[in-house]
Amino acid sequence: MINIDVAVAVIHFGDQYLLGFRNAKQHQGNRYEFVGGKIEANETAKQALIREVFEEIGLDIAKQSVINPLGVLRHHYADIEVPSKSKTVCLHVFRVALSESQFTEFAHHNEGCEGQQLQWVSCEDLINNKYPLPDANKTILQWLKLPNIIAISQEVGAIKASQNNTDLNEQSTAEDQSAHRPEQQWLDYYQQKLPHQACVYIRLKQSNLAQRKDLVLALLAIRPDIKLIVDNEVANFLDSDTLGSDTDAAMANQIIAQHLTQQAYLDIEVKLLSDLPVTVSAHSEASVLQANKLAQYRLNHNLSPVVGVFISPVQATNTHPEATPLGWEGFASLAQISEIPVIALGGIEPENIGQVRYYQGDKVAGIGKFLT
Repeated sequence: MINIDVAVAVIHFGDQYLLGFRNAKQHQGNRYEFVGGKIEANETAKQALIREVFEEIGLDIAKQSVINPLGVLRHHYADIEVPSKSKTVCLHVFRVALSESQFTEFAHHNEGCEGQQLQWVSCEDLINNKYPLPDANKTILQWLKLPNIIAISQEVGAIKASQNNTDLNEQSTAEDQSAHRPEQQWLDYYQQKLPHQACVYIRLKQSNLAQRKDLVLALLAIRPDIKLIVDNEVANFLDSDTLGSDTDAAMANQIIAQHLTQQAYLDIEVKLLSDLPVTVSAHSEASVLQANKLAQYRLNHNLSPVVGVFISPVQATNTHPEATPLGWEGFASLAQISEIPVIALGGIEPENIGQVRYYQGDKVAGIGKFLT
């Protein structure tokens, strides 16, 4: 068995991402690719990344750039006739965020050091496959589709009428009385408070499946601009094959991932009816390693990928006061062993994303601070 380790740089400045182009004579030629190359025996993955980027395109990312891991992808290529020639290619994928000065200096470069074409493309065009990549890179696009900032809903009963700026005690008509219902208060609150084009994980552990499904559809109907992560039971129910109207099917397209709790993926062969990408929760080293196994199993079997792991709690929170916070060093120790993009949760604000990436995470999630 031959093992090959490769460092891959997802280089970007804001919404602009840098791609190279593989010539027709290369394997999977006439396709675009992220910059990167083989990790040598005496190098760490990050050291190889910095070296390869400089050798391939002449860009020094060692100092001004912010580099954080996205994940690890292992692809097995079997040689049936000569098993010893079978190989495993392991991609160590990093996000490389350029500084403004680096981008300004490099933006006009359209050719790499080896004569390969370079092109800056928008994130939207990239994730919508307008620039075809080698098959081994397609999971990276799924990782990038998950927004960097994710709001998390509160339970239905946690939303008070006063939070909606509504004095329900003064309402008396039958129509007004409907606003007293906790479900309507919850919908009104998130209709008003979610930022434009927000991504929201609908976490309603205290509601039954029918209630969760109804709330998801109702929220999507009044906020067609948002994207949702829902629990896997709701995802199964709302699978496009089971919906009865074009409107419902269109709303289902706003659902971008299904979530599994730590308990739910103890069996990595867990059967999911929906083919949506998967997010998971993890609170310990054992659960992060189990999430890695789940991700690799799904990759090996061509199933929808695991695109994010919520690691929590980073800091103390009001919603879970009994939970012992990991602290930034504890968070980093778990993020470093994750092979999936890490989402920091627990005492986190959107403005913490730079700190999260410094400590080896990639995205941020939270409750109150993520609303308008």
